[in-house]
Amino acid sequence: MLAVSLPTAYTLSVALGSLLAMGVAAAVFLPRLDPVGFVREFLRTDWKYLGVAWIVTNLVNTIAHRFHADQTFTWLIYEFEGPVVAAFQSVTSEPLTLLFTAAYLVGFPTIVLFTYFKLKAHDEREARRYALAYVVLVLIAVPFFVFVPVGIPALYPAVTVKPLIFDVSPIIRAGMLATDTMVKAFPSLHTGLSVLAALYARKAGPRYAAAALALAGLIVLSTFYLGIHWLTDAAFAVVLVGVAYWVSRRVDPERVLPVPALGGLRPAFLSPDRDTE
Repeated sequence: MLAVSLPTAYTLSVALGSLLAMGVAAAVFLPRLDPVGFVREFLRTDWKYLGVAWIVTNLVNTIAHRFHADQTFTWLIYEFEGPVVAAFQSVTSEPLTLLFTAAYLVGFPTIVLFTYFKLKAHDEREARRYALAYVVLVLIAVPFFVFVPVGIPALYPAVTVKPLIFDVSPIIRAGMLATDTMVKAFPSLHTGLSVLAALYARKAGPRYAAAALALAGLIVLSTFYLGIHWLTDAAFAVVLVGVAYWVSRRVDPERVLPVPALGGLRPAFLSPDRDTE
């Protein structure tokens, strides 16, 4: 039997869980999806926008791991907001911990990625603007990760917050410690990217907008309950979302990554009545 390391098992588990969640979301919100057309469109355009987003995300993670100030500023965040985040663990239970863990690990990549495809089903240009906003948000977070490193509440001794997500499974503990420095809490990209997805989801139909808003709220709450982020991290992330959204509305994504037109027609991979979803 092929043995894999705990971090690898973590990565595979999150990836498979996210793919399954996206499959469910597609069945609910994109019931008329044409798989062949979907793949064709992915190869034609989507790989550019999603590929750039993936490259930027990995580059930022690499930079945050290799280059950050030796001094952390967790004490400053604590001085500003105190132990208020501990209130989110005033009531804990195993089912609640599992729910928030699933939202944090699986719900997050699902809402971030699926929102792109749901947007594209309604308006290809909006999907591209969303991808641009994603890249901008991640990039403007870099200076804070490098020059203002902040540790997570669960590892700060002055706060009585437990790292509940680490207790769910040794695979999760090993995987998260292997892939995260635990000193890039400020700003919270889990909050920022989830809120950004919910913000753009308004352009993808009311039903999906409501679902995205609920999931985004659950993800934000999970960062506090699980001991991953401070309230300041989330609040500042929302400010950066405003900046990224503003840029995405004023910069044409096609100027950054032009996509060749096919006879001037907008390619479609859903039925004509998709916009009623």
